[in-house]
Amino acid sequence: MGTQEESLATQMDCMAVASGADTAGVEWAKYSKRVLIRKIVGRPDGGHGLVGQRVVVGGWVKTGREQGKNFVFLEVNDGSCPTNLQVLVDCSVASDIHLTSTGTCIMVEGELKQPPEGTKQKVELKVEKILEVGAVEPKYPIAKAKLSMEYLRGFMHLRPRTNTDTRDGLAKRAL
Repeated sequence: MGTQEESLATQMDCMAVASGADTAGVEWAKYSKRVLIRKIVGRPDGGHGLVGQRVVVGGWVKTGREQGKNFVFLEVNDGSCPTNLQVLVDCSVASDIHLTSTGTCIMVEGELKQPPEGTKQKVELKVEKILEVGAVEPKYPIAKAKLSMEYLRGFMHLRPRTNTDTRDGLAKRAL
């Protein structure tokens, strides 16, 4: 292992120790200070075994909605798998930041929690700290609705953020 890799591993270990988290079940990305969403939701238990773990997750907001004046719910995807991770942001953490726009790039730190009964998710991330936000222009061309391939040809640089292109890339990677 090179000195840069050792330094990154040491930094992540220090973050975990400082937060008091048991990171035995969490697999961190090799070259970044985050956990891939695939490593959480792609587990056989859907991530339920990681409840209570502190993680850093980054990706793009697929959908977002405000729940009253207290919470913001986000579906975040980093491109590592087609499944999104539900992220719960308390408005006190993000008081004046607009996070719900599709395409907003975020990096957040928080604790994996068990969602309430009756929801489709096995695990959700309750955000304790927003590390980075990359706002998106109001005229962002990729909507939640399914888009035709003809439409996407006009925005080639954004195709990897769509579900269709993500599935194609994952299938090619598996071959």
